[in-house]
Amino acid sequence: MTRGAVDAHDARIVGEWITGRHASFRRAVFCAPGAPVDAAAAAVTVDDILLVASDVAVETPAHVVRFDGAFDEVGDVLHVAGHAVELQHYASAAYVELVGPTAMRFLDADGWRAFLADADLARASGVFTSPMTDPRLRLADADVFDDPFAAAAPRAPHVHADGRLTAGAQGAVLGVADDLANVLATPRPRWEALAGIAAPADLTRDLSARRWLGRFVHAAELAGILGLAASDLRIDGFGWSALSDAGEGGGGVARADDPFLVRTPDGVLLVDLRTRRRQRLPERTVRVVASLQASTDVTAAADRLARTERLTVEAARVLCTEAERLLGVRPGVPATDPVAVGAGA
Repeated sequence: MTRGAVDAHDARIVGEWITGRHASFRRAVFCAPGAPVDAAAAAVTVDDILLVASDVAVETPAHVVRFDGAFDEVGDVLHVAGHAVELQHYASAAYVELVGPTAMRFLDADGWRAFLADADLARASGVFTSPMTDPRLRLADADVFDDPFAAAAPRAPHVHADGRLTAGAQGAVLGVADDLANVLATPRPRWEALAGIAAPADLTRDLSARRWLGRFVHAAELAGILGLAASDLRIDGFGWSALSDAGEGGGGVARADDPFLVRTPDGVLLVDLRTRRRQRLPERTVRVVASLQASTDVTAAADRLARTERLTVEAARVLCTEAERLLGVRPGVPATDPVAVGAGA
């Protein structure tokens, strides 16, 4: 059951806010029912979104999205823009009967460990679990995994009913509502948006050891689109490698949103989720793309390709440069992050 008129624009905004993949606005501030709103209303700008309960009077330059219901506890339903969005725990989402759009949060260490187990399974076997591939489910704060150790001002702070201000609904405590203006101007590690679910030392250790988690989130989306569970398709890096010397050489992992190599019975496709473009690649081009994505720079990729393809380094570099220019693929990121693992929030 939904409340209010359907508003496609606001519905899209809510989806972007939940996942953290903002395309229609800069920042989104959610004020839970009963939360002090005035400080938040004064801190945001015309490029931002303010989500407030429908019975709250507010004056702000930001775009206001009004809602009914709640969105903090498992089973809460947010009625917004003519839609009803339910909140579920990641660890139990696969066992809940879904009646409509559902957001998943980790909420606690059990949810976090369940997510890591699903990611490790996909990495080793190519099997993606239903919470990550079901189109009715959306992982909250998914954007954090694209670059968790990058510093940026919080993009989706959450003002709770008791006045606490957190870096997202499941993030680190940053102060109280009156601190919002300062918080929005202060860069912080992006992983702090998840810092409320587990000890910071454990969280940063897990993220640093799995620099491919952002890649996993996007690969799971692709798996859902392609229906991998019912096919023999395979995604590079998840139960299958396009490189015969996988694990050697370049020291990198593919960037989270780079195009994917997908093995099919008829050959290998390059699939770009950003553009929805698909193209079949010759075998050598497949290895060029894979070498580039598995290396931290073009030099390392060319050295690796020269060794495996018996090319000169100069010829290998030309192939890598052409792949960057024509196919939109890039060198990867370091397989482990140089952050001081265990640093607190």
